[in-house]
Amino acid sequence: MMHVFCDESGNTGVDLLNAIQPVFALASTAMDADDALALVTPLLRQGQVEAKYSKLKSSQRGQESLLHFFNAPAFAADNTKVLVADKRFYLISHLVDKVMEPLAHEFGVDLYAGDAHVGLTNLWFYTGANIFPFGYWDRILAAFLKVIQLRGPVSYAHFDDVVAAGANFTPPSMRDIAAPLLAARGRLQEFIGVFRDLVVFDPAVDLFTALMQLWMSETDTAFELTHDRSKPLKRCEPFLRALMTKDAQRRMIGYGARQAELPLRISQLSFGDSKLAPQLQVADLFAGAAIDWVLAASGRRPRTPFHDQLKDSRFMVALQGGMWPTMEMNRENDPLPGQRSLPDGTADFFQDIGYRP
Repeated sequence: MMHVFCDESGNTGVDLLNAIQPVFALASTAMDADDALALVTPLLRQGQVEAKYSKLKSSQRGQESLLHFFNAPAFAADNTKVLVADKRFYLISHLVDKVMEPLAHEFGVDLYAGDAHVGLTNLWFYTGANIFPFGYWDRILAAFLKVIQLRGPVSYAHFDDVVAAGANFTPPSMRDIAAPLLAARGRLQEFIGVFRDLVVFDPAVDLFTALMQLWMSETDTAFELTHDRSKPLKRCEPFLRALMTKDAQRRMIGYGARQAELPLRISQLSFGDSKLAPQLQVADLFAGAAIDWVLAASGRRPRTPFHDQLKDSRFMVALQGGMWPTMEMNRENDPLPGQRSLPDGTADFFQDIGYRP
């Protein structure tokens, strides 16, 4: 039976505008213990029991050791997988999904058809500051984050007020784009207040689900999963176990090729000690490298020759997507007959198992 080991980096929960840690990474490997131990042992210095990416990267010798590690032929796309999320982009995705989509649905528009919701999230990510200039876009996102965190009348009213104030400066050519946020005023309790748990707004959960879908594509059977017990993802355990409900009717949800299988085919979820499981150390190193690489590649951290060498290593075969903005927006994944969108299909699943997030 396949056994997957996961670790993470940059987890700030629903603090999605954290300036110090703007990116979240979830890394995993299905290597066996002996292979993983052989890879991490050369990284250990005298007295160390586990290797840490940030510590190693801080010295020339450590960087050389890391590049040797990431160039190991043992790493392949089918045994090591990493996903990353830009937290600001992820926050905007919830603004689209939780506020704009219900309004579009009322007018008979399915934002999930053709991945329109993805295109709209990218549109707002790149042009939000033009639609709401003079700093109002940042204020709207900050107010929406408070809506998610507090979910009460004061935060709802503040969001509505900021949107209304910002709309006074929206260029005439962009007023139609801004209209959904104005139309949502007074309805945030209806759109956001229905969620009991902050876990639905945590990128760790969405990346976990997406990562498990990738692993499920590698096998037709169930597999074991071990996550580092010291990491924040453990706080989401009840939600994750709900997604794994074994006696639930198995189903495929989503439009076109954007498909997901529920329940997750995880036979056992456990939380382990990285000092005792070298596979967790491998995952930790990949998670740390993913954060470092995407920050450098996106210009939010100085890019050095080390990053260029990292890009040319086998590290990149493990980097398999996530939630990240892109300027390349094409219509894809139109619904086929009988298909349910991912949100609707997930809601159906939770209703069937009697779980309310």
